[in-house]
Amino acid sequence: MIKVKYTAYNQNRTKLLRVGIPFFALFCILSCICSYSIYSSPAVSGSCSALAAQEEDQKEKEKQKIITEEIVVEAPLPKDLPLSTTSLIKREKIESLSPKDLSEVLSYTSGTFISSGSKNEFRIKIRGFESQRIVLLYDGIPIYEPFFNSFDLKTIPAEEVENIKVVKGASSVLYGPNALGGVVNIITRRPDSPSFSLKTLFGSSNSLNISSSGAVNWKNVFFSGFASFDKSDGFKWNKNGENTLRENSDYERRNVTGKVYFYPNQKSEILLEAAYYWSEFGVPFATEYYFPRYWRFKSWNRLQLNLGGTFSLLKRGHLKFRSYYVRHDNVLDAYADASMNELLWESTYDNDSYGAFLLGSIPYLTQNELKFSLNYRDDNIRTQDDRGGEWEEFEHQTLSVGFENHFSLNPRLKLAVGVSLDYLRKYSGDNKTSLNPILGLKFNPYEYIDIHLTFSQKSRFPSMRSLYSSLAGNPDLKDERGTSYELGLSYERSFLLSGAIFYNRIKDLISAVRLPSGFQTNLNIGKANIFGFELEAQKAFSWMSFSASYTYLKARNEEEDRPLDLVPESQLNFVLDAEAKNKLRFTLWGLAVSDSELKIFDDIVRVPGYFVLNAILSKSFSNFTIFLKGENLFNKYYVTEPGYPMKARTVSLGLKFNLGERD
Repeated sequence: MIKVKYTAYNQNRTKLLRVGIPFFALFCILSCICSYSIYSSPAVSGSCSALAAQEEDQKEKEKQKIITEEIVVEAPLPKDLPLSTTSLIKREKIESLSPKDLSEVLSYTSGTFISSGSKNEFRIKIRGFESQRIVLLYDGIPIYEPFFNSFDLKTIPAEEVENIKVVKGASSVLYGPNALGGVVNIITRRPDSPSFSLKTLFGSSNSLNISSSGAVNWKNVFFSGFASFDKSDGFKWNKNGENTLRENSDYERRNVTGKVYFYPNQKSEILLEAAYYWSEFGVPFATEYYFPRYWRFKSWNRLQLNLGGTFSLLKRGHLKFRSYYVRHDNVLDAYADASMNELLWESTYDNDSYGAFLLGSIPYLTQNELKFSLNYRDDNIRTQDDRGGEWEEFEHQTLSVGFENHFSLNPRLKLAVGVSLDYLRKYSGDNKTSLNPILGLKFNPYEYIDIHLTFSQKSRFPSMRSLYSSLAGNPDLKDERGTSYELGLSYERSFLLSGAIFYNRIKDLISAVRLPSGFQTNLNIGKANIFGFELEAQKAFSWMSFSASYTYLKARNEEEDRPLDLVPESQLNFVLDAEAKNKLRFTLWGLAVSDSELKIFDDIVRVPGYFVLNAILSKSFSNFTIFLKGENLFNKYYVTEPGYPMKARTVSLGLKFNLGERD
């Protein structure tokens, strides 16, 4: 399911009121309409009366849990769409890896690649597409830093994630604009009441991670909260066979999230959510290839607010509404040398995004369904290159309208046809309009076999950095466009086996080029094609589960007749999870990546392949679980980007306590 933004510019309250009040009024009107349609139904009215009569009874709690589950089931899950290959990372797998954040999870599915480099950000590629061309949704809210149009996976704690859907290839037009490379849709845990959990993790280099969550309810209102603290002196890397502390790799991160769910009846849900993430951290210096930069983020903060709901629409359909506000503010300090004493400059970003979306579904005739979406967002940038300097301000508004019709040609054959109209109102230069069609065919010869064939065209608008940066901005850039073809098959019976063959062709790629004058600018000169296939298998026994995936990519930069930067040709991963009757559990997971290459200035640098193996041994005692976690067990030296080595072998000891229904 997809959502749109509702952000306010902190220093311009009149704009917030001008845009926010109409959206809030629309939200109230829709709530009344949808609630009226629910209560006007005799069946629903009867069930609501029954619920009211049993509010103080234990059965009422069970019914509220069913309501929560029904809302999830009624949502338009990507699995229901004959449009794309979707990998689902479930809560069970996330818990088995005991990760701190998403950067430790997303490598273990097909088509994905995680890397870290010059800004100490953990980025994802999906089938060779970089994170700037991918949409990240957190409970429906698009999470990105609007100037660079990018996101950092380590800023999203994994403890409260229920599941992650990685949508690859021809994603639905309902996701809104800029999903050229795919969608990562993160769904957080819903409240089980009453409950409480506490988790601690102690590791190498004085690393400490503490997180806690809980939930309570009062009648048909549920409250849930989450808080985490993560601190480390840094990490060690294998330097010539000796584990050495990586300079300037220390960090301190905090996160607080609160949610309020209100269920006016069995077909409606209203959600209010607030989350604040704040951190400070160093940026490790390059060990080779690049001139070292002595950078440190004095602060890197993000505030998220959202309000919305799910309602019945015309008895058989449903409607989702969400408004939200996301604020990014960070301060980056640059120093003269590794002593970090002489400050050269201090750069500040003060960015706001707000938006809203409507997402609906209306079944009609027999086995046919019309889906529609309306997405709006407004990004506002204030940036200062150095203290005391002038502030630069930019603004973008994006509007997207999408329709998809799902036809059941017969019980085994479905056809989906959709189109979205995406519009970008720019700060300067010509405004942009893009029309993106999609066509999907799904065939189910048996209930356990799914075959799909899809075609789509997607676009991605230029980031504000590539358009307006004082160093290399070009306000006349065109949007990047991609054409995608995919044939996929899945078998799910006693085990799951899925695979897909895909081909993507991209034109007008935005590339930074050096002009004869010596200055850089961004130009639409790039063309690329990506051919590949992926395989994924899962099997569960009474005492053991196993999953593995393989991805092959042949990604070419047609302009320079060479592979795309930092796209490995092959990647294999697996997770093995076994548990004995005495609640002793062992998890082993590994990642093997082939080599790749990167153009640095005028040189082509080869990035060697690597294999990393990790393991966890845990033992459960009633409400307690104690575990020992080892990462990079073979203590390998490896890099995902040249000049920025990854951490050496690390060992962590953890304890988890659960009270109530959450596990």
